[in-house]
Amino acid sequence: MRKALVAMSIVAAATLAATPALAQGPNGKPTQSNSPVPGKPGNLNIVEIALGANQSLGEFDYLLGAIGCLTDETTGANPVVDLLSGSDMYTVFAPVDSAFEDLQRALGITTPSPEATCALGDETVFNVLAYHVTAGRRFSNSVFNKNNPKMIEMLNGGYVVANPDLTLTDYAGQSVGIVAPLFDINAKNGVVHVINTVLLPF
Repeated sequence: MRKALVAMSIVAAATLAATPALAQGPNGKPTQSNSPVPGKPGNLNIVEIALGANQSLGEFDYLLGAIGCLTDETTGANPVVDLLSGSDMYTVFAPVDSAFEDLQRALGITTPSPEATCALGDETVFNVLAYHVTAGRRFSNSVFNKNNPKMIEMLNGGYVVANPDLTLTDYAGQSVGIVAPLFDINAKNGVVHVINTVLLPF
């Protein structure tokens, strides 16, 4: 429990630090000047996109909570944050909060919360998170083939199948949809696709 609380505190502090600055739009209302929009390049890395997410991109509190599970209490280091905020290119399939809530309920957690994912243990959490990341900058036309299924290798060594109907099939046989129209959110170190289910590598 202490580890989860420490992790969530670090993630919360990072969220405040990384939230994009607000600028005035033509109608006088505030807009996010660095807000990543599908098809439009931004200047944020993958972690900053998740930290600064707004309603148009979905909510990623549970995803950040899962990442926070892996934060070292002593050093504050986190392997996932280090990986996805670096200069190497990655494509992330990012589940929205409701996807994690559904998973937690399926696992018997009656009151879902972002930190509850930590109960799965570090090894399982890391395996699940790595199953949502593939190397390289993959836009939707690279992820999906309009005629045939396509195998995509994920960072944990497992594969997902990208289907012509724009769904993914994971190792557990789930059909996972991209939350339209949130394809191709362009980070400076890769691409984010928002999905409606947590991919399961077992």
